[in-house]
Amino acid sequence: MLLSNFEYIPLRLLRRFVFRGAVLQQLASRLPYYEVSRNEVSSDPIVGEYEKYLKLAATTFRGAAVLEIGSGRTNSVGHALASKGALEVTCFEPHAGFDADRDARLLAAIARAGELDAETLAARVERVTSLAQVADASVDLVLSSSVLEHVRDLRQLMNELRRVLRPAGAMLHLVDYRDHFFKYPFHFLQFSSRVWERLLDPGDLPRWRLSGQLRVLDEAGYRVEVLARVRDDEEFAKLAHHLSSDFDAADPEIAVTHAALFARSAKCASS
Repeated sequence: MLLSNFEYIPLRLLRRFVFRGAVLQQLASRLPYYEVSRNEVSSDPIVGEYEKYLKLAATTFRGAAVLEIGSGRTNSVGHALASKGALEVTCFEPHAGFDADRDARLLAAIARAGELDAETLAARVERVTSLAQVADASVDLVLSSSVLEHVRDLRQLMNELRRVLRPAGAMLHLVDYRDHFFKYPFHFLQFSSRVWERLLDPGDLPRWRLSGQLRVLDEAGYRVEVLARVRDDEEFAKLAHHLSSDFDAADPEIAVTHAALFARSAKCASS
């Protein structure tokens, strides 16, 4: 048994059974090794990453109808995208409650930075809690940052996104495959599915690996380009001998911690 589990397991139990919902929102910044959503502080890092990887894919959000999934408690990324030229932005967030005060402060800052009218900027951004609220074939570009690792039914989501995407539309997903107690990026791979799901899973961490997500996207009819991947073989080696049999130690992507996935419909990609 890893000695670090004497710290890791109690923290995971606390996160599962104590720090939930409103309590987590209030105290998250004080939890060891836990990070609050970046878009609650500033949209700049996320938008900068979107710009970086879209440039690699010869794509842009400028002039596009954009859907951001998993927008968190504010629409700050949507406001920033609109300020930089997105035609319209839909922020989809099915779980986190909207923090109107924080959103207003971030909107004002983004508008000032772009020398734009805040009300005009806000009018180009819509927030929805269900993809059923998004019209068929109305989206040019789907974006997400640190979201796909939390999606339990990825096949269902991909099917829904195919409905809202235009035939030539594209998706960029920035995925963080680490255990979200970041001091221990691979510790959650020690446990069987039964133990993880019953005792340790905070409810939104199904332990996806890159290879599994690529397989689901392929089966859903997307052609995916991995624009970037980051590995941490040194940290994985500390855990490798304790890997649960639910995971394949020979998986070449098992030690990937981050990836940028660019996807188009297979029909579009082959034409």
